[in-house]
Amino acid sequence: MNTQEAADHQGYEDDNRGYETTGSILSAAPDLVEVRRNGGLGALLGAAASAVAIGYLARAASTSSPLDWVLAVGLGLLAAFHLHSFVDARTPLLVADSQGVRIRLGRAWRGVPWGGLASVEVTPRQGLVRDGRLVLVPRNAEKVLADLDASGRRQGKISNLLYGSPFALPLGLSTRVTGDSSEDLTTALRQLAGGGARVVELLPGSQSAAEPVEVVETEDKPRRSLRVPDPRRFLAHAISTVSGGIRAGSEARAERRADNRAARAAEREEARLAEEAAAADAARIVAASPTPAPLREARAGKRAELRASIVSAVDAAEVSEPVAGRQLRRPGSVDLVEEKVTWGDRVRPIARIRESVEPLVIDDFAAQPAADPIIGPNLAAARRRIGLSVDQLAERTRIRPHVIEAIEVDDFVPCGGDFYARGHLRTLARVLGVEIAPLMASYDERYADAPINPRRVFEAELASGAHGGIRSMKGGPNWSILVAAVMTVVLAWSVARLVTDSPVEVREQAPTLQQGPDGSGVPNYIGTQPVTLRLTASDGGARVVVSDDQGDIAFRGSIAAEEKQEISVVPPVTVEVKDNGAVAVAIDGRGKGFVGGAGGQATRTFTPKP
Repeated sequence: MNTQEAADHQGYEDDNRGYETTGSILSAAPDLVEVRRNGGLGALLGAAASAVAIGYLARAASTSSPLDWVLAVGLGLLAAFHLHSFVDARTPLLVADSQGVRIRLGRAWRGVPWGGLASVEVTPRQGLVRDGRLVLVPRNAEKVLADLDASGRRQGKISNLLYGSPFALPLGLSTRVTGDSSEDLTTALRQLAGGGARVVELLPGSQSAAEPVEVVETEDKPRRSLRVPDPRRFLAHAISTVSGGIRAGSEARAERRADNRAARAAEREEARLAEEAAAADAARIVAASPTPAPLREARAGKRAELRASIVSAVDAAEVSEPVAGRQLRRPGSVDLVEEKVTWGDRVRPIARIRESVEPLVIDDFAAQPAADPIIGPNLAAARRRIGLSVDQLAERTRIRPHVIEAIEVDDFVPCGGDFYARGHLRTLARVLGVEIAPLMASYDERYADAPINPRRVFEAELASGAHGGIRSMKGGPNWSILVAAVMTVVLAWSVARLVTDSPVEVREQAPTLQQGPDGSGVPNYIGTQPVTLRLTASDGGARVVVSDDQGDIAFRGSIAAEEKQEISVVPPVTVEVKDNGAVAVAIDGRGKGFVGGAGGQATRTFTPKP
């Protein structure tokens, strides 16, 4: 199949080659090259991200930290992405065989024959930090993109943003190439493409390192006053420019004069040669040639008469003897015409002399209408409703006119099989504005006779030809390496944080008036609120230490004789008097007696009663 024929039959519109067709055109390719996602890497990264996300989810549920929640959600999304890549690895992203290339964009497959590709660009992988690229450059990329669905166009935009082309695939850790493993990818694609498309391998250009520049430190000099620059440099430049222009002008004039002299000399030489030739022709003597002898003997002229008569078939049949004539053949050769022709029972002439020839009708291409067509009349009515002829519809859909005429009478044999028949129905429904679902349901119910064979679909003639330029391709980072590095750092930081963090201290809430220390709603004493402790020292003063209910020191110091000290403290209150002193204790204005005396040191605890 040549390039022009591929351009005339785009998408599903090849009506001569269905998946039931056999022959050399649709023979299975000897080798296949497939590009798939790396399922092992996707499963590993997805499992690791899921484990870390579950750990952060449990931590966020116990601590309610916003950072933990953010990390749990982010790692969960990352795990979902890689698990989706693991599941998606079952279906190839690209399949190349001897017929062409099929690429999967989103949920849609798009096929391009080798003749429809301007080139196939392969950029090898550059180490671990830079991915390679496999870019298909169709001749008509806009036509190929226009036939895609919404998911395919969205995937094409993402590929164009990441890799510089809507028909590009990364070649790195995230993908793997299967097929003919004896050769590299570029060689395998060249063997499959043959002469249909150029397969080029783009290598990164080597950049020479910049030569080191020696920096010379100069000694700072004092700034001088402004002075006029030396005009001699400008004068020398102007003089050289003017002299160069004058020299160039003189040389040009000399060349023109030399050319003119050579042209005039050539003209004079041509004129001299013409004069010599004319003189030689004039001096030559022309002699008359002898009279040729006649080819035949001369005879006297006679009058010839020609008469026309109509001979009927009966008169011709009554003629018993043939007209005598001269036999035109060389001696010893075979007669060119047999005198008597005998026809057998199995051999008969197509036509006889003076008999009309019946037209030869070939019934193979005639449409065979169905007994009760239901799909074709709807399409024909829609075509007539928008005012299109069969030829105009064929130009818009790239489906041959006789195939459209057959479909309008529910004859799907010219389509070439169920796969292409469904494709023709989708194309016609899209152009005519007819809903496709009822048509497909009716076709599957009444006319579908074989399941779709994916292998034969891949081997069928692929999509449209193209006409366009080669697009530039920009490289990009290896996203798999970047994601793996980020996950490694996050995982290490998470493990370190889980190991080094101290357990959270849990303190019980202090009892209030509404809730007692035993957890009940009724307090068992009234000392839950601070009380006012007043200490009055006796003669000689005292050194006093006051502690609250938790044992914390509320007051420590000396009180002079007859001096008063008021302290707000939570009961029970412990009063300790040292150095043989004595103090009078009063709580909320109620006297509690004396603490201390002639004993060196005294301690007493006061607990208010309800």
